[in-house]
Formats: sequence, C-alpha cells, structure tokens
Amino acid sequence: MNRKNFYLLLLFFSLTWFATPLHGEYSDRIAAVVNGDVILESDIKKHKQPFMRNLTNLPLGVIPPGKWPTEREILDELVVIHLLEQEAAKKGIKVDDKGVDASIAAIKKRNNITQDQFVLLLAANGLDYAEYRKIMKRQLTLTRLITTEVTQKVPLSEDDAQSYFKKNREHIDELYNKLRESMMPTRPPQEEAKPNIPTHEEVYVGGKIRLRQITLKMPPDKNRKSIEKMMQKAKQIYTEAMKGADFGQLAKKNSQDGLASKGGDLGIMDYKDMVPALQKVVEHLKPGDVSPPLTGGDALVMFYLEDAKGRTVKKVPIPEKMRKQLEKRFQESQAQRQQHSKPPTHDPNPGGAEVDEPEREGPDAADSKTKKSSEILTPAEEKEYKKVRGKVIDLLKHDTIQARMKEYIEELKKASIIEIKL
Repeated sequence: MNRKNFYLLLLFFSLTWFATPLHGEYSDRIAAVVNGDVILESDIKKHKQPFMRNLTNLPLGVIPPGKWPTEREILDELVVIHLLEQEAAKKGIKVDDKGVDASIAAIKKRNNITQDQFVLLLAANGLDYAEYRKIMKRQLTLTRLITTEVTQKVPLSEDDAQSYFKKNREHIDELYNKLRESMMPTRPPQEEAKPNIPTHEEVYVGGKIRLRQITLKMPPDKNRKSIEKMMQKAKQIYTEAMKGADFGQLAKKNSQDGLASKGGDLGIMDYKDMVPALQKVVEHLKPGDVSPPLTGGDALVMFYLEDAKGRTVKKVPIPEKMRKQLEKRFQESQAQRQQHSKPPTHDPNPGGAEVDEPEREGPDAADSKTKKSSEILTPAEEKEYKKVRGKVIDLLKHDTIQARMKEYIEELKKASIIEIKL
C-alpha cells in the first residue's frame, strides 16, 4: 500500500468509526447522575464492547472475575469510575502527557508494533488514538489514586502471611490457580465476540466550511532519509494537534505555505465549490477534528475543521474490500490480545498499581523472617510455607486490597449523591 492510500485508509479508520452503526443507534438517555456528572446509555454500550472491557482493568471489585458483565453491572462500574475520577480531581492527582506517552510507548514496544499499526489496531476496535489517550490517562490517574488510598493502606506483615497460610494450608495451590484464572481477560459470549462491521458510513455534505491547513513541502532532493524525517515531523504535529494543541499556532510555527502567518486559515468555503478530493476529506470531519497527514502533489497537508454550518448527514455504502480489511484487523487484534494476556506469575495485580508487599528476598532472609514468627507455625509447617510463600503473599495481598477497595468505594458513595435513572 503506498503512502497516499495508507493515509486515506487511516483517515477513514480514525475519523468515521464512531459515526457508523458499529455502536448501534442510541437514544442516549441518561442512565445515572453521579454528583452532577452524567452517564449515558451510550457509555454503557461502549464499555460493554470486548476491547473496552480489556482496557477497563482496574481492581474495582464491581464485576465478579471471569463473568461477562450485564449492562447494569457495567453501569455500577461506571458509577465507581466517576466517583474515583472526582476524588482524584479533589486530591489534585494528575498524570501529564509525558506519562501517558511513556505508557503507550511501552505498550507498543511490548507488542512490537509501530505507531501506524497501533492506530489501525485501535480503529479496528472502534477507538481513535485521541480517545485511547484519554482512557489511558484515566487509567493511570485512577491507579495513582488507588495506590494512595487503597494499596498503601493495607500493609502486610510476615505474621499476616503465615497466619493466612495456616488457615488455608490445604488449599493454597487451588486458591492460587483460581486467582491466576481470574486475572485472564474475560471472554464475551460468542455473539458479542464477533465484529459488527458496518455496511454504511455517515458523511457530512453541503454547507459552509471553514478550514485551517498545515503544509509540509517534500524535500527538493527527494532523498529517502529526508522524506522520512519530514514524515516524522508531520506525525509529531498531528499528534500534538490530536492532544488539543492550538492548530492555528501549530500552522504558524510549522506550515510551509503562504497561509502560515494566518494560522493556516482558508476562510469560509462553499462545500459545492471544493475540489472532489477536499470534499472527501471534510465529509469525514466534525468541527474540532484534524485529518491525518495526506499527500497532495509535492507536499503533505493536514486539515483542521474550524467550523461548519448548514451540512446534512448522508449514509453511503462502505466498499466490500474496506469491510474485509476492517474484519481482518479485528481478528488480528483479537489474536494479539489472546497472545499477550497470560496471567502474571506471583504478581496478580489487575489494576497495574504499585503494591507494597513483604519483600521477597533470598532464602536466608526468608528464613530469618520465619524464625521471628515461629510461634505461628510448627517446624513442619514452616518448611512447607517456604515453598509457597510467594503464592501466599499474592493471595493475601489480593484479598486484602479487594476488601479495602470495597470499603473505600462505600465511603465515597456515602459522601455522594447518586441517581440511577434506568
């Protein structure tokens, strides 16, 4: 696939998916109100999708492990997420863009995929890159809150671990295997696991359009390294724009055409007077949207839809070839998630939060700790305990964190006004 076709495909993937029937036709009735924050029915539908279920992996304790959630359970989960977001805001807990970018970079490295492949993977699962960044930022923010308010408030001692072992001595392996299984991503029912590839897409036609553009000219020598450098710059500008940077200022700083000083402002245009290629671009944009870099002659151009009035929505068929590409991407993403979803060994922490636990040092250190609490275990029990100490700590840590998490959520609910509308 040449670069032009790739970016056109990327434009379709990243900007039209949410306008298609993939998520169904929602009435968007209010499902709940949490301290003034609204949860819509469409939020529930979105969070029930398999890919979103894998992203929402905080240790909230709302949905039983291994169970595919009902819509009511998802609503309960969203209520908790809103409560935690509000609490994080009150406490001033924030994650900057560098932290989000570093986490995403680690995910791409772990899965050995490029940025372009990552964007396509997200699009095949109904997400654009900007929304994924928001989800990642929320996850990191809430993980920090949970670490501070939950995990760090449940310190575990060696005595605790030995007492847990003595109580559950005959079932440690069984309990640990169940815990590992519960950490595996939940598989949706067969009918929900199938991709709902749309047959039509919604486009916006007609009306008055106001665009801004950024133009990057192809290097005169057309050297491969020079072109790659320019492409990298274009991706960087696009990423900044998607993060919410002022497009006009980006144009003044980076654009290489006569409109740079005006922030790339093309003025108000009539849709019917645009060339067909530009019509195709704006058909997929809503006010505030940015197009990925597109090749145009000897330049790369990206557009920002500043304003649009008098447009109408039109449904057009998606070519069968494109639908097959979407289905292929969906299947590839499913296979990748299964490949990279093995449960952890001796560290079953579903939210990814850092947890304080008894240090697992060498055998000598473990022996010395055991001697301090020898009144809990008999010599025979101590010998058996050493063999499964790591599993015992994981089990105790998980159970204790879950209990504290339940208490913490109840505390937040008692201090909140929650209205369930469904």
